[in-house]
Amino acid sequence: MIEHISGKPTTFDNVRVMEEHAHSTAKVYPTLAGGVAVLSGAIWTLGNFVEIVPINTIALDFDIHWLTVENVTDDEIYELVLYAATTEIARVRFGVQPGIANVVTAAPVPVMMAIQLKNTQIQAKLASSGDAETATISIGYHNY
Repeated sequence: MIEHISGKPTTFDNVRVMEEHAHSTAKVYPTLAGGVAVLSGAIWTLGNFVEIVPINTIALDFDIHWLTVENVTDDEIYELVLYAATTEIARVRFGVQPGIANVVTAAPVPVMMAIQLKNTQIQAKLASSGDAETATISIGYHNY
């Protein structure tokens, strides 16, 4: 199979990508495990890189469609930046309010990005309206 993003895609490649975008199975990472904790820096300062998906983990081209916020340390506004290795590929913002028994129940956060090559490492950095806050996240993605 020819990878659609290497070189100039053909019309066939574009149709195949549209078909798979609409009909491929949704997946989550990590699967059958808790999410990944990402720590912010000082107020509205991005923290350090945190690996969300290790290199050589997703074996087909993919894009991330949503982010699930599993837990946070405080009721703040958060901005999460996703990276392919160290290149920014998406930026989302979300706010959380207290849940029951310190569990956050939030709707999935939509994410838009270009299709990433298979085996790409995904990292994240977090900023928040609070100081040194943590958000635990997982991603939802589709393969192509």
